[in-house]
Amino acid sequence: MDGWSRPAALTAGALTIAALGLAVWAKTSGVSVRAKLVNDVALPLSGMKRKARDAQGLRRQIARHRRIEPARPSVWLRRKRCVRAEMLDGTEVITVSPRDRSSGVTILYLHGGAWVFDVLAAHWRIIDALIARTGARVILPRYPLAPENSWRRTYAFLEHLLSSIGESPRDRLILAGDSAGGGLSLGIAQRLRARGETLPAGLLLFSPALDLTFSDPSVQAIAPRDPMLAVPGCREAARLWATGTPPADPRISPLFGSLEGLPPVAIVTGTRDLLHPDSLRLREGLARAGRTAALYLHPEQCHVFVGAPIPEAARALDQAGAFIRDCVGAPDVSAQRPVYPEAAAAAFRRSNAVA
Repeated sequence: MDGWSRPAALTAGALTIAALGLAVWAKTSGVSVRAKLVNDVALPLSGMKRKARDAQGLRRQIARHRRIEPARPSVWLRRKRCVRAEMLDGTEVITVSPRDRSSGVTILYLHGGAWVFDVLAAHWRIIDALIARTGARVILPRYPLAPENSWRRTYAFLEHLLSSIGESPRDRLILAGDSAGGGLSLGIAQRLRARGETLPAGLLLFSPALDLTFSDPSVQAIAPRDPMLAVPGCREAARLWATGTPPADPRISPLFGSLEGLPPVAIVTGTRDLLHPDSLRLREGLARAGRTAALYLHPEQCHVFVGAPIPEAARALDQAGAFIRDCVGAPDVSAQRPVYPEAAAAAFRRSNAVA
């Protein structure tokens, strides 16, 4: 074997063995090869966790993102959907609607980004997937971010946006969001309920950030296995957004607020997510408050895995679409009825029966 073909053969053999190992692992674990590659190869190589691990690193990442944000709807998405941008209080609000098969449902989607980062490309994938499964129009505001703004400004803007939408269609409105946006969705619902306003038909939370103290012992246990998030960086982002307000204050950590009288809630979470314990505690808190939440737990998945091009994301988005249709009584506009476990369906029927 000559000098160049032997290393090539060894490399090919190693890759073949690795590929076979991944295939066997996926078959026995129930986790797809693509998900394994995302969690254990792509994300670690991206350096996402390392770059925003601490306060100094997070600030460098904020400065870098301000130069490149936000991710815009792709040409492909604009061809598929109607995309319209408007300004409200000097803030851009983008509406994405189906070109046909509209269901009359509205989703107010609050993007994640640790309260400091703008819209990412993954958010447009999530939005497109929700439209495909529900026929809804999706309103995505580029809400005020820290450190330029505090939580007070963020909530003031979101409340103004909701008032501009009006109360009359809220029986066909879903509040949805991922990560920080999931926490904001719950926080907005709590504020509406406290004022006696009409509540949305449901809350859809992807990997929600609900406890800004990050003090749950389970968080520390998961931290080494989370390929995206580090506790010090999360705490620094929360500190920038809180601007002096204690992190356990229910106004910014909705997990500590009242969960009474909320509409049906769906929570999508992965077990390799630093924020996974928040989801479990929210489900338990809703049960104590007489509410029932559907918890869609996906083993070995990372933070906001629904934005990744993996089979697990498609299944989770099927569940999310079924939840939305169940809340508003909308028909299935997709080509095939998404998977919706009977246990979860029963949970929502019980939830809707609670006063």
